Formats: sequence, structure tokens, C-alpha cells
Amino acid sequence: MAAAVLLMGSSVFAQKGKTVNFTGTVKFPDTENKYPIYLGKYEGEGFKRAFKAIDSTKVDANNNFSFKVPADKPDFYQVRVYYMDRIDFWANNDNIHVNVRGIDTAKMKIKNPPYIYMENTSVENDVINDVNLVGYLDYQNMIAVGKEQYQAKLAKEPLWINYMNDGFDRINVDREYRIKYLVNKYKDQPTVMYALNYLSTKRHQDLIMSTLDHLTKKFPNLDQAKAKKKEILDGIEQAKKISNGKKAPDFAFPDLNGKKWSPKDFKGKYLIIDFWASWCGPCRQEIPHLKEVYKKYKEKGLEILAVSVDAKATDWKKAMDDEKMTWPQVHAQESKPVMASYLFSGIPYLVVIDKEGNIIEKNLRGESLDKKLKEIFGM
Repeated sequence: MAAAVLLMGSSVFAQKGKTVNFTGTVKFPDTENKYPIYLGKYEGEGFKRAFKAIDSTKVDANNNFSFKVPADKPDFYQVRVYYMDRIDFWANNDNIHVNVRGIDTAKMKIKNPPYIYMENTSVENDVINDVNLVGYLDYQNMIAVGKEQYQAKLAKEPLWINYMNDGFDRINVDREYRIKYLVNKYKDQPTVMYALNYLSTKRHQDLIMSTLDHLTKKFPNLDQAKAKKKEILDGIEQAKKISNGKKAPDFAFPDLNGKKWSPKDFKGKYLIIDFWASWCGPCRQEIPHLKEVYKKYKEKGLEILAVSVDAKATDWKKAMDDEKMTWPQVHAQESKPVMASYLFSGIPYLVVIDKEGNIIEKNLRGESLDKKLKEIFGM
């Protein structure tokens, strides 16, 4: 019996050719064996990219697991531990080990992914370790800023409130500075493509393209760099279609009663489309501000359409009950097409549309949203 249990700690998917080992130790394993641990990779282009599992396993008697990962052709892979901890890595020469938390034992489940450090890595996977640390610290800073903005409003201290209104912008500037540093530091590594995902193709197009061209020259067989460049060029073309002044892409999603709402339903009104999700801390933190905006401008012709990208309708419904928003709420369970048409991957993502359905501005919130609405309504 013990031998059978121990066997569960290794993947059963036979690999031919060159492989590397990915091993892990789970602090809080799934004792009921409800959830497997997956090895997989992302397939498809752009917003159609989706995770596809190629192997699965469970922990052994010592809470360890392992995979043999194909490495004949180096590529990015991901290990998902119970769909809670996710670890991206480059399979080439490294036999990686990670320590992960596993099952979330907290009474209140809040999506705040931990930082997972990959051990035994070469410089190729050091790139991913470094980028993930930037992303982790960025998210923690966003949570802290949200809390401080709330405290500043409670204190009703104007100087503190004004300073904190720019809190998220300061985080964005800091993150971009760090990522650009890592891109320049690791420009000779194929895994620098992972860092490029954190840069805006609008603001950093030259750096991204020059880095991809450098990789293609240095690694002629690196198809991932060629595909990434094509994806970016396609995105640039789509960005032109949704530039300010262009018609907002249409969509239609159902509310709680099954009625479908579309941006076209608000013709003759100024409209804020708020793309959000129940698990997104910054999204939830923006809602009190949207309530203030709605109260201030509703009688002047402003409406809001909240579009949840939650995977589960139950999570969306619970968040609506908690937040008690009074404007139309719809659920985009299949959210990839609308995310592709509006070209966003992070939320909250707010789009302001004029009375004729044309885009005024995108990716606004907090202070930037207030400024734009003051321009529109002359207040």
C-alpha cells in the first residue's frame, strides 16, 4: 500500500527524448484528493491563448510531487497546484524545485497569490524569478495603496487624499522602471520574453520590438520570439481600431434575469464600461469611487455598465450582493473575445464612451477618471 501511495508523487505521463525534472513540496496538501497537480502550457495566440494540461499527478506520503518535462525544444511551461499556486518556468536545462502553500487554509478566501521562488535555477529561470518578484511586490503595493486611500478619505484630510489619488500611478511607474531594467539586464536570454509581457506595447513598443529582433538574431530557431512579434503587430492594428474617437466594440451579456445588455443600449448617454471581477482587489476598491461618480453625474447623463469576467457566476452574484451596486450588472463568462476586442488583460479596466457610442478614453480610474468626467461635464 505504501508503495502505491508513493507512486502518486510522480507523473505517469511517459516522456521520450530529453527531459528535465520539476519537483515540489506542498505545505498544505489536498488530503481528500479532490484536485490534481497539473503540468501544462499555454497554446493559441493573443487572447485566445489558454492553458492546456499535458500531465497530472498528486503528492506522495511526504507531500512531494514531480514531473518529467519535455525539453528537446525549450519552451515555457506551467505547473498548477490545485489551481491555487501557479508556477511558470522554462524547460531546457534546469531541474527545478519549489515549495508551495497548497490548499488555502484561511477562513476568508482572497485572491492574493504568494511569491513562489524556484530553486536550482540557471539564469534562464532567474529571469522568471526576478520578474515574478516585481509582480508580487507590485500587487502588495496596490493592496496597501487601496487601504491607505480608504483611510485618507475616512480622515477627510485633503492633502493626504490628493497624494493617495496618484498612488496607483506611482506603482505603475515603479513597476515599469524595474521591468525595463530586467529586460536590459537579460536581453541575451530567451526567457526575457516573459518580462516583455509586463510592458505596454503602446508605451514601450521600441524596446519590446528591438528585444525580440535581438532574440531572433541570436536564436534563429526561437519560434516563440517570432510568434510574439506577430502577436504584437496584430495587437497594434487592433489598437488603431479602438483608438479614441473610434466606435466602441459591441458585445451583449446577460444580467441576473437573463436580459442582455450592450453598449448600444445606452445611446444618448455617456457610458462607463467597468470590466471587473469578484477576486480582483483593486476592482473592489474602485467601486466606492464609482458610486460617488454615479451619484454626481447620473442626472447629467452618465450611466455605468459593469461587466464581470468571473469564471463562476456564483462568485459574481455574491460580490454583487456584497457591493450593492445600483447600475446594470452583466456576466461575461466567456470573456476572452471582449478582452481581445478592447485589448486588455488586467482589471479593473474602465472605458468611457460618448453619447454616439464612440470611445472617449480607456483604462481610467480614480483621479484620471475624475479629471476626464470633469472635462466632459464641465464641472
